[in-house]
Amino acid sequence: MPGRFHHPYTPYDIQEQLMNSLYDDTLSQHKKIALVESPTGTGKTLSLICAIVTWLRDNKLNLLESSNDTVKEDNEKDSDEFSDDSDEPDWVIEQFNGSKAKDTIDEVKQFENYLNNLKPPNAEITSITSSSLKFHIKKKVTSTQDIEDNDLLPDEHALDDNSKEQSLNQEVKDLLHKLTQKTNKNLDSTGTNDKFHNVAGTSIANPIKIYFASRTHSQLSQFANQLKLPKFPSSFPKDADIPIERIKFLPLGSKKQLCIEPSVRRWKTAEAINDACYELRHSKTGCPFYSNTPQWHSSKDTIAFRDNIYKEIHDIEDLVPLGKSLKVCPYYASRDSIPGAEIISLPYQYLLSQDARNSLGIELKDSIVIIDEAHNLIDTINNIYSASMTYSDLNSVLNGLENYLNKFKAKLGPKNRVNLLKLLKLLQTIKSFIDKIFKKPGQRIQSHEILGDSNSDLFNIHKLIDYVNKSKMAYKIDTYMTRLEEKNQTPEKQQLPKVSRQPALFKIMSFLTTLTNPSKEGQYFFEKDKELKYMLLEPSQMLEPIIKESRCLIMAGGTMEPLSDFYNELFPQINRDEISKFACNHVIPDKNLQTFTIDDPMFEFTFAKRNSLQLINNNLFNFYNDLSYKVPITGGIVGFFPSYQYLQFVIDKWKESGKLEMLTKHRKLFYEKKSGEDILSDYIKCVSAGEGAMLFAIVGGRLSEGINFQDNLFRAVVMTGLPFPNVFSGELQIKKDHLERKILKKGGTMKDVQNETREFYETICMKAVNQSVGRAIRHANDYAAIYLLDKRYSTENIKQKLSLWVRKTIKNEHLTPQVMQRTAKFFESMK
Repeated sequence: MPGRFHHPYTPYDIQEQLMNSLYDDTLSQHKKIALVESPTGTGKTLSLICAIVTWLRDNKLNLLESSNDTVKEDNEKDSDEFSDDSDEPDWVIEQFNGSKAKDTIDEVKQFENYLNNLKPPNAEITSITSSSLKFHIKKKVTSTQDIEDNDLLPDEHALDDNSKEQSLNQEVKDLLHKLTQKTNKNLDSTGTNDKFHNVAGTSIANPIKIYFASRTHSQLSQFANQLKLPKFPSSFPKDADIPIERIKFLPLGSKKQLCIEPSVRRWKTAEAINDACYELRHSKTGCPFYSNTPQWHSSKDTIAFRDNIYKEIHDIEDLVPLGKSLKVCPYYASRDSIPGAEIISLPYQYLLSQDARNSLGIELKDSIVIIDEAHNLIDTINNIYSASMTYSDLNSVLNGLENYLNKFKAKLGPKNRVNLLKLLKLLQTIKSFIDKIFKKPGQRIQSHEILGDSNSDLFNIHKLIDYVNKSKMAYKIDTYMTRLEEKNQTPEKQQLPKVSRQPALFKIMSFLTTLTNPSKEGQYFFEKDKELKYMLLEPSQMLEPIIKESRCLIMAGGTMEPLSDFYNELFPQINRDEISKFACNHVIPDKNLQTFTIDDPMFEFTFAKRNSLQLINNNLFNFYNDLSYKVPITGGIVGFFPSYQYLQFVIDKWKESGKLEMLTKHRKLFYEKKSGEDILSDYIKCVSAGEGAMLFAIVGGRLSEGINFQDNLFRAVVMTGLPFPNVFSGELQIKKDHLERKILKKGGTMKDVQNETREFYETICMKAVNQSVGRAIRHANDYAAIYLLDKRYSTENIKQKLSLWVRKTIKNEHLTPQVMQRTAKFFESMK
């Protein structure tokens, strides 16, 4: 018998606690923000779904009535039909409201019946071909040597786009779309009234949308699969006769995932696919699967795409075959389906970028927004709104642009020639500025300084950026340079597979975009090797519109602690009483996890002491060597180190002293290198064979996040020292200076600055620790031992920044022998 939240299984106690917290303490209390920490393996995604959809179903009728009241108030302003001074009796107004509710119920019932009778599209997919692209598909291109010179020339006429489509703004196009849909009165093939071709016909019963954003495609796919599991009752009363109320779910993806045109799909990078799509749509023949016209948006096939999505829950992978069978572009057809969707999944960038939200037509008003894996959120926002330009990329583009002009200058039309010469002058100005002013990493500069000593600032950078985008010069120059490189390669190198890459000019134009409208919340500065960066310093400004518009923002993750940077950097303007916080233990029994801290001065990996030979060759070696005998040989040991440099230093010292040979007598050792060698698969094979293995990885490296180290792969995890960030990096210096200015501006003292700076560094450090040790437990029957190998882990300030489920199991010891005794007993008990 399903419980309160219609969970498909018997939920764990902690799952019940999470669902109750979201339903009762967050949504029912109208909290603006919820911070949810639920470790990996605790069924977090399914618990989020059950709690939020149950709340929506329980409250939908009330929300619809509120929505109808709002519509009624708007109508009153226009017609005074039911104005405040109206003499209409209450029973007339009640009957009016009742008729509105009845209309909604009738429409929902009709639409559900319509979906019940909807036949799937023809599954036979015919071969799709197109010869529309100007040069991309003239012939099969196996090498840049196959591309003719004329193919690398930009189209002079393409720069003059006076089409009606370009002249209409988005609001006018949307209006035409809606007007066309509302005039469609025909019957479809099933005989059902075509009123459902009107988007409003499916969105009227969705008073609140739920947006689920995550970082990776696999996490979004997992959400879609989890959404299929619960069975929720109808929102409407039994006498409404709507026994089944489907969840109208829409997964949004990129053109790289959803394009079905072969000539566009053949490109590998997202940028190349977007450019090829643009060129095809604006060619004379256009795209065979999409045209931005009212007729396409309201066509039977486009509507059939939407209705088949709504009929049942689909993963993003299902949209491509559906689009192919209907010969409709899944990317643009799914965008058209947004108004009627009840739950929408989307990647971080679509949610967090204001431009992306505007482009897609995503409305966040009164919505419930869920951000999964939210421990990445600050970095993600900073990455979206920040940009950099390396000195090597700048030189490469200058070299490529000069060579291109020397080759094609005589063949270029006047507009292209002028624009390319302006671009060349602008990049030469930036290079001269860097050569003249660069002194050290962390050196701050202002945007006006970059172009201040020349007339290059008179160039309209907006127009240059637009020119590069429309002319596709980034790919034309890159292709020409690649062709020159291939000519100089040996035959053996020419046979090697080509690596897909993003043209350097594309990256530089992204950086130049920040010069056109640099945010006051950002800063330009230098990193090492003359790299010029623009970094966002106030991510809260980018999240503020989402918080303001949405009904509730839920930030969930397996390792959210410490929370201080969320409060300080993401929503400092929100009162704490508007924020709910939930953190739970793990699903495993308490006995399945032990965490050890060693309060021993011998283990202190501060910058001043960590290179001590006594620490490395005696204390650290003895700990790992003893541990390798206490952990069963079938179980893997993973040791995390703060940096590649320090790990290599330790390995080198153990080699010199003969310690490494001693350590590898009992277990095979694998360790992560900056070169990117694949050691993980070999480690997994060794553990699986029961031969005994130990893996040394880097905090924040390739193996510290997103990899499933369950069961024997991760029976013991050791944090070697505290992975504090490099405070001498340009980025950290800029952030520290910004923090200092903020504190002093608010009337703080230098002591306040010192305390906040220490807190800032500790937060970065402990987030990395929590993320790394979070790999240890992956499901309810898993078990592991965690070792926090630095005496500073015993301090209360550091302990409180550990995740709750780790903090609860800490066993504090003074000496290594005591830890080894407890370790032996722990693994003996797990047999």
